[in-house]
Amino acid sequence: MISRSMIRLLILSMFVPLLSGCWDVKDINKRYLPVVMGINMNDDGLYKIILQVPNIKGGTLFLEGESRSISKAVDTIRTKAEKSVDLVHLRLFLVSQKIAEKGMKDIVDYAMRASDISIKGMVAIVAGDFEKTLHHNIKPTPEVSSYDYFSEEAGWTPSVSINRVWEAYRGAYSYTEDFAIPLVERGTTTLFVFKGSAIMRRDRMVGILSPDETLLNNIFQEKYTGGTIELAEDASILIKKASVHNHTKWPSTGPELVSRIRLDVEITENKKDKKDGEIANDLKKLLEKQAKNISEKLRSLKADVLGNGQLFRHLMSNQQLKDWKDKLYPQLKHEIIVEVNILDSIDFKEK
Repeated sequence: MISRSMIRLLILSMFVPLLSGCWDVKDINKRYLPVVMGINMNDDGLYKIILQVPNIKGGTLFLEGESRSISKAVDTIRTKAEKSVDLVHLRLFLVSQKIAEKGMKDIVDYAMRASDISIKGMVAIVAGDFEKTLHHNIKPTPEVSSYDYFSEEAGWTPSVSINRVWEAYRGAYSYTEDFAIPLVERGTTTLFVFKGSAIMRRDRMVGILSPDETLLNNIFQEKYTGGTIELAEDASILIKKASVHNHTKWPSTGPELVSRIRLDVEITENKKDKKDGEIANDLKKLLEKQAKNISEKLRSLKADVLGNGQLFRHLMSNQQLKDWKDKLYPQLKHEIIVEVNILDSIDFKEK
């Protein structure tokens, strides 16, 4: 006859396999959790990887490694580190301009294929001295992270482009769409100074959009919330809502596109007491001129950052898709019409 103690032992033994799933859990104090990865290349052609790891005191720890490949450089860092290096919390990739001008294909491929890296991480390009920019720290506010400047919940503004790993990967391999990446350099009173956006043709940087041009690009991409536009010294306008409607046609002369941008705006400053109609007309002329210049610049660079090719995909054969950026896009006739609706500028505040 089986005793009660034996029965209890048998029941407890049934739960032992359920507890085995926690055998490899690592204490958080035994792990490094970097949030920023800096990627540069030295004169010998070796990748230089710099990982920024925030610590509990509000400062930043830097882990560095070099190798012919990014994955091997990361393994080198892991070998030297006294704790486990986990990349699951990487939020930002900072790439040197030197690499961006040569091509970022290796970087986006690595980020997409690595199982422990989120494809939602941000990507930015660093101009100037890469090492000094990555090691830059603001003493009065050491808790400020590089990532905050690209976060919509923190320091981001509509004059700065946003590009994630999966978007960079898509643009690098897309026949009909390119992308823009924020371009920054080391600041003095802040971590960064935004220089505009790098124009990427496939995986290479071929030009720059100014901050004002970036704002217009964000309007096309429907990332415009809260953007401010200055009309010379006369007035300032706040964008409250924007919509873009495109009409395509493809006659024998080539692809044609008409883009209608409708803006709902508020007047935040009106120094010369201009009438609403005058301000709306001035804004219309300014934006149509800027948009025309941007479209012409991008076509001359064969970089379809606005994604115009996406609108013509249903009209193109497989061969035309492959030829879009090199042959068809530069021939595109693009008309941009801006409509401005000024909202009531009086603020009614609750008592």
